Amino acid sequence: MSSTPQKKLTDTKKDRFKRLAEPRVTNVLKTLRILGNLSNSSNYQYSNEEVVKIFKVIREQLDLVEKKFDAGAQKEKKEFKW
Repeated sequence: MSSTPQKKLTDTKKDRFKRLAEPRVTNVLKTLRILGNLSNSSNYQYSNEEVVKIFKVIREQLDLVEKKFDAGAQKEKKEFKW
């Protein structure tokens, strides 16, 4: 028997959306909080330009994901590189 939980056969599309959205959004929020830890200047050194670059790519990806919820949205994957 597998240790991973199996989805219910009676799940509706709305049920699946809610079940999957909650942990995914929670994960994004946790990751953003962890990213915020990098702002501690006693542990890290960074320039304003680096901070701007980080938040620019995050905003761009957030905009792309938001557009996916609109009909006919273009799918595009963004990666972060220095």
